[in-house]
Amino acid sequence: MGKVRIVTDSTAELSPEIADRLGITVIPLNIHIGQDMLRDGIDISPLEFFKRLRTTDSLPFTTSPPLSVFEDTYRTLGKETDDIVSIHLSAKLSNTVELAKETASSFIGQRRIAVVDSLSTSLALKTLVTSAGEASKEGAALDEVVRLVRGMIPHVYLVFFVESLEYLERGGRVGKAEALLGTMLSIKPLLIIEDGEILPLEKVRTISNGIDKLFEFITEFPHIEKISILKGANAIDPTELLDKLRVVHPVREIDVATYGPVLATHLGPGAIGVFVYEGI
Repeated sequence: MGKVRIVTDSTAELSPEIADRLGITVIPLNIHIGQDMLRDGIDISPLEFFKRLRTTDSLPFTTSPPLSVFEDTYRTLGKETDDIVSIHLSAKLSNTVELAKETASSFIGQRRIAVVDSLSTSLALKTLVTSAGEASKEGAALDEVVRLVRGMIPHVYLVFFVESLEYLERGGRVGKAEALLGTMLSIKPLLIIEDGEILPLEKVRTISNGIDKLFEFITEFPHIEKISILKGANAIDPTELLDKLRVVHPVREIDVATYGPVLATHLGPGAIGVFVYEGI
């Protein structure tokens, strides 16, 4: 009954055009700014979110979609197919994937719903989801789509250079003393999303060092299928990093994208990072 349908969440940052072309259903997370609760990608865009950050003193945060949204989504798609693959951001960054699993269990016996924790977010999640969508479009079965996505997960990487420790401190990822000492000594962290969690990779003292480390991280891969630069609205100009990458990857298209509100609540608006998919 129909092809496998793919579901994801708004942190994959899919354009409406891509979602429509591949038949992917996107469930929005909720963004909380001050007294407002806004649906990510529907009520507010990443650029609008960063604009709002400049005018609020409260720390923004995100919440998962309610169970009813997953129920409605799976029920509606069930009119078109018996097979659904639901791929979401890391369970260590949000409980969205756990809600998807809880909802999927209530449909046992009615349709097959495979829920996959991407162990990442943003462009890493986007790459997994679009690959799943392409496979589904070509007629792949549910088990084949799940096997493809799980095989790709260990090969997608997100690394960030964070200039300010403010958001990491507010989010409880570094202590106040560590944040204060880091600020006093001009120590800035290089962070990696590894096994679904934002973890420190290295410490640097200058923006230039941070750019160098991002570049070095990429050059360690013997084979790369995709490279992108990710940045916040207040991040440094990525031109230096882009120029360095084009020297070693002269024929590769390298996109520059703005990361969304979920990463911004963890990293702040001033981080710059790289996404790498090394292929399988």
